[in-house]
Amino acid sequence: MLAPRLPCVVLLSTRGAHAPRSSWSRRGYTLVELMLVLILILVVAVLSYPSLESMKGSFEITAATDQVRAAWALARARAVEEARPYRFAAVPQKGNYRIAPDSGEFWQGSPPVSTDNPTDKPLVVEEAVPKGVAFAIGDTTVVTGTVDDTVLPIGSIDLGQYTSVATFLPDGTSREDVRIVFSKKGVRPVVMRLRGITGAVAVRLLEDDVQVTGGRQ
Repeated sequence: MLAPRLPCVVLLSTRGAHAPRSSWSRRGYTLVELMLVLILILVVAVLSYPSLESMKGSFEITAATDQVRAAWALARARAVEEARPYRFAAVPQKGNYRIAPDSGEFWQGSPPVSTDNPTDKPLVVEEAVPKGVAFAIGDTTVVTGTVDDTVLPIGSIDLGQYTSVATFLPDGTSREDVRIVFSKKGVRPVVMRLRGITGAVAVRLLEDDVQVTGGRQ
């Protein structure tokens, strides 16, 4: 009698089998592509550099006008508080300025020694606007060739180098009507005017100021 036939099962080994590959594979950038991107970035940076420099210069001139406006307000306040005139003076073609009482001892030689009483101490300030910005005072020609070296060392300036710009009186007015031109190389000049009687301050581009005032100083 024959034994029953058993089904034959064939086992196939999957050892060494490989997973199907994706239909696409990611590749890296070539050296040529990287060089093209770098060149493009360099070209954009070179083209935008003048605009960025001009923008930076405009911000610096704005900061300078704000600084001088604050200095005028301070000098006016001290003149009213101390009941004596205060002078604002600047070094022409530079960015240095000085505030002190409007009396000879503060503008000739060494300032007088102040007392220990805080209420008797006069205000004496020597400061400078941002580097690269220079003053042209009154009808002086606009500073057209301004370089970055526009700030003299503070504290080492001879008092004779300062030119009087505005004298603030105890009644809150200014003895003079003031016109200052702020200039920086590569930036359009800005005019700042002070109305002596009212104390009003106006800031305009030079070309706009010429149109408004008719070119008067």
